[in-house]
Amino acid sequence: GKGDKMRFLHTADWHLGRIFYGQYLTGDQAHVLEHQFFNILKDENIDGILLAGDIFDRAVPPIEAIELWDSIITRLAMDYKVPLFVVSGNHDGAERLEVGRSMLGQSGIHIWGSPHHALKPFEFEGTDGKVAICPMPFSEPRRIGEALFADVESTNTETANIEIADIVTPCYEQNCESALNLHNYDQMYQAWSNYLYKQVPKGMRSIAISHAFVMGGEVGGSERTLSVGGSEQVNPQVFKDFHYTALGHLHGPQRMGADHIRYSGSPLKYSFDEHMQKKSFTIIDMDTKGNVDISTIPVEAKRDVVILEGYFEDLLNDKVLQAKHRDEYVQARLLDTMPIMDGMAKLRQVYHRCMTIDLVGRVAGPIADMGEAIFKELNERDLFNQFAETVWKEPLTEKEQQYINSVWDRILKED
Repeated sequence: GKGDKMRFLHTADWHLGRIFYGQYLTGDQAHVLEHQFFNILKDENIDGILLAGDIFDRAVPPIEAIELWDSIITRLAMDYKVPLFVVSGNHDGAERLEVGRSMLGQSGIHIWGSPHHALKPFEFEGTDGKVAICPMPFSEPRRIGEALFADVESTNTETANIEIADIVTPCYEQNCESALNLHNYDQMYQAWSNYLYKQVPKGMRSIAISHAFVMGGEVGGSERTLSVGGSEQVNPQVFKDFHYTALGHLHGPQRMGADHIRYSGSPLKYSFDEHMQKKSFTIIDMDTKGNVDISTIPVEAKRDVVILEGYFEDLLNDKVLQAKHRDEYVQARLLDTMPIMDGMAKLRQVYHRCMTIDLVGRVAGPIADMGEAIFKELNERDLFNQFAETVWKEPLTEKEQQYINSVWDRILKED
């Protein structure tokens, strides 16, 4: 038994409706969620679920993805009765995700999409007292600012305990024009965090749920950047006051400077760059003082995502390799230097889900030695001639050259 501890399951980045090399992953997602996720809730006596954003893979998800989400929240609310705390991520359409939020909240499905709805801690009544859930969904800094200032102005008349100065970190540099930069993710999330934390009743435990790019995090390969210019990163300090912070956005499970600030990672591998990551669900045991013990349960995916490196003929003839990876998502990294005819079709006969071929052997030829600089100075014709010479190991014949010149003339005319 877990004694007098509260137990949460932390997960994120489901990306329902994800397409992987032209194929919907909805079946794979349903497999993990319908089998493993619900079993964990039962077997591990979970008191609450922290779902830190990117529920869907895009703002307008495919019907199958919406149906899967619908069946999950319905089962949670009606059969399992385990409360779900959800913030939206950068892939989600925040307002769409929030449909019916007040009504769903009464059934224990708590959804925070826009910052305007995420300005107060939610006091969750657990088995051993209350925990303040502080939601910080993914939002652009300007929208966070608008929400905070509107809220301070409207509530300040009755409750004069929060001033603008409380949420704005004072600026100590000489040359700063204003105390708050409305385009800076770090500053705005810090202001938001301060605002929520100030409202947590004294002595109450607190959990933040946020979807953000925390500085120093390791990127997995399939995360979309949040903004242009890289000011999107948030300092781990933003979350230091909370007893636990459930993060979403980065797909590899990792702690951010402290054990109690962490990314759960995505339940599935969403790119070949993630092939080495060990995906898991995170379990948090919190005692009455807010101290946490953290453990993980490995995800049992329907199919793995693997990179097989070798020569084309070897991959085609290695029966042991084929038996092991027949139905997994495969990237073939071919070491061959010569062109391969019909490679994908042949590989798919033995690796049914070979998704892509990476020709690593072809790069190491003469082209690699020529250096970048030369390419910049060549025009299209020279570039093509060089390419042809590299592939065929000899220059174009006079006849071929004439033909190619006529093709170029036609292309440039049409341009």
